[in-house]
Amino acid sequence: MRKSLFPILIPLIIFACGKSLPNGARYISDTDTTFSSDIRSISAKINLEPGNAENYYLRGNSFYFSNKFKDAIVDLNTAIAISPKNPLYHLRIGESYLSLDSANYEGANKHLNEAIQLNPKYDEAIFLLAKLNVARQQYAEAEKLLNRIIEMPDYKEKVLVLKSVALKEQKDTIKAIQMIDKVLVINPNNFDATMQKAMFILDKDPNMAMKYIDKAIVLNEFSDEAIYTKGLLMQRMGNFKDAVKLYEKVNKINPFHVLAYYNRAVVENLFENYDDVIKYCDKCTELNPMFDKAYTLRGYAKMSQHKNIDAIDNFNKALKLNPNSSITKEYLSQIK
Repeated sequence: MRKSLFPILIPLIIFACGKSLPNGARYISDTDTTFSSDIRSISAKINLEPGNAENYYLRGNSFYFSNKFKDAIVDLNTAIAISPKNPLYHLRIGESYLSLDSANYEGANKHLNEAIQLNPKYDEAIFLLAKLNVARQQYAEAEKLLNRIIEMPDYKEKVLVLKSVALKEQKDTIKAIQMIDKVLVINPNNFDATMQKAMFILDKDPNMAMKYIDKAIVLNEFSDEAIYTKGLLMQRMGNFKDAVKLYEKVNKINPFHVLAYYNRAVVENLFENYDDVIKYCDKCTELNPMFDKAYTLRGYAKMSQHKNIDAIDNFNKALKLNPNSSITKEYLSQIK
């Protein structure tokens, strides 16, 4: 009798564990080697204690820091369903929504507001919601939030930099620069302020901008933003060889930096290296199918190789995304 019971009990136990998961919760076996050891370890705890919100948060957190934001959202939603009054859970899911390739601003806004409602002194959530409001051009709301934390030591510089960005977007350049200069007086080694200063003077004083960019790279040698900007300046100055080296470095640090690939294509186009132009434009459209300039440039390269059918296809795709592109229309007319 014992021998006949043993093989029957195992599937019943597994079935029971699966059934005991909350609605919407994700089951992951602790033996599923397609997941990391960290995920499997937390999953084992979840499967033993499926009503523990913290374990879903921890697994969601692990997914978040692995850039698997959709997976993170599933687990964080479960954590919130079990324990809806935890502001940390709402903060992390808000960050996850913002980190998606197509950011879900509504989801982020809902959960960040909830986090602040639960903890009105949650500075991290307040700052992130302010950034969201700036991104949505809701400057008055952002200003109110930033004023709540401007005197907090950990946020004063961040607040001033974000206020500068908001002023810049509202075309108040003078006040924006004054705000950045204020940050640099408080902390001359503030990376974000250094980069913002460089961007403000990029067109008016490229040599001085280069000094700020070099300083930013010293402050953060792995900043793809700073290295890319230096490459852009080198390209503008006609130093194409160094520009390409910098773009290559950017793509090693950040393989998803579309503009670095695009500018590599632009430089290769200057030297009529059309196969390389096409290669880098392929990468651009793979990462961002809505990048109309990459289709136009690839179309030009195809046209230069006398591959007119492919060229027309690229130009039409570019015009579908940007019907007002005069350069694309001009290239297309040259074929037709």
